[in-house]
Parts: sequence; C-alpha cells; structure tokens
Amino acid sequence: MDTMKTKIFYLVIAVMICALVISCGNKYGGKWIAKIDSDEITDNELNAYYYAQMKSIYNLPKEEIDKLAQDPAQLERNPLLNKNNFLEQMIQQRLVYKKAIDDGILKNEELNTLLDISKEGLVVQYYIREKFKNDITIAPEEVEMIYNQQRARFKGVPVDQAEMYIKQQLFQQKLNMKIKELVDTLRDEKKIEKNMELLRKELNTQTQAPQQQAPQQQAK
Repeated sequence: MDTMKTKIFYLVIAVMICALVISCGNKYGGKWIAKIDSDEITDNELNAYYYAQMKSIYNLPKEEIDKLAQDPAQLERNPLLNKNNFLEQMIQQRLVYKKAIDDGILKNEELNTLLDISKEGLVVQYYIREKFKNDITIAPEEVEMIYNQQRARFKGVPVDQAEMYIKQQLFQQKLNMKIKELVDTLRDEKKIEKNMELLRKELNTQTQAPQQQAPQQQAK
C-alpha cells in the first residue's frame, strides 16, 4: 500500500518543480479564491492544478476524483484530495516560489537542468496516459482473482480500497507492457547510435574517481 504514498510524494515534488517554469501571472481566469499581496489564485487555477495532479495520481476522471474526495478513508491517505488542503499547498508553494525568483534562483544552471528533466518526464507521462487510456481495461474477474489470491494481504482493509489498489496495480502492469511495445516500435523506426569511445571515457572517469573513505573509528 506504500506505493500510492510514494507516488503521491513524488508527484507533488514534480508539480512543485514544474511550477517554477510557470508564470505566477494568472492565465486561467475566474474569480480569486486566495491572494498573496496582489497575486491572485483563482478558482479556475485551483481546479486546473487540482484535477491535473489528481488525475496523474489516480488515473480517474474528474467525477470519480470528486467521489474519492468525499471518502474519509481516502482523505486520510491523501489529505490533498481536500481542496482546502490543496489550496494551502499552492499558497505555500507560491510563497517560496516568489522568494526563490526574487533571489535569482532561475539563473542556477543545475536548476534549469532539473527543470528540463522534469518537463521531459511530465510530457512523456502525460502523453502515455492519454495515448493508452482507452486501450487498457480491467475486468472485474481480474480484480476478484487477485483479491482472493492475496486475501491475507488485504486483511482489515475495506473491500473498496483493496479493489482500487488492485485496479491501479493491474493498470500499471498493463501500461508498462504498452510502453515497452511503444519503445520497441520506436527503436525499430529510428537509427540509434552511441559514441562508444566517448562513453567508455565517461565510464572510466567514474571507475577512476577516488572513493570517499569511511572515517575510521578512533581507538578508545
């Protein structure tokens, strides 16, 4: 069950990193729902951020996410399902973002590299989700079979939560197969080359790097 918590954590981090490349100027329209000095967070902006993140976590449509947000057990597992909690996160994030911009953080080369990595990863993640969202189905029989096989694992877990967890795991397994098929197809279509001479130099640099010695324990 810790997989979901880990996924939520890293998606929150990814969204926070991605936010650094988004202007705080409001492009969403709507009525303000929170203000930081003159900077407004609107209801449209809140909903855009909220549903984009929750869809990435749960792979569910808006209506199903709203149902999850009414489930106390789901709220306990992910407090950000509550829009007030999510808005508070946006405010905290925006405060630090503005301070970082004022301090000139976007001039940092390493940060810009991380932003490039984050953008590429998010584009791939979103593309994969949209491309295959209608190609993957989870039959009730599949869920029931796994639940019966792992009944001891789900002891004490409400049935609906266990079923959701199983569906997410099955979806991810099938999605991974789709991704592999896509990558294999793309590799066949493209000519991929590696500069092995240069790569060997890079590998040698790593192997020849002095290893940090653990401090020896002082004799008493």
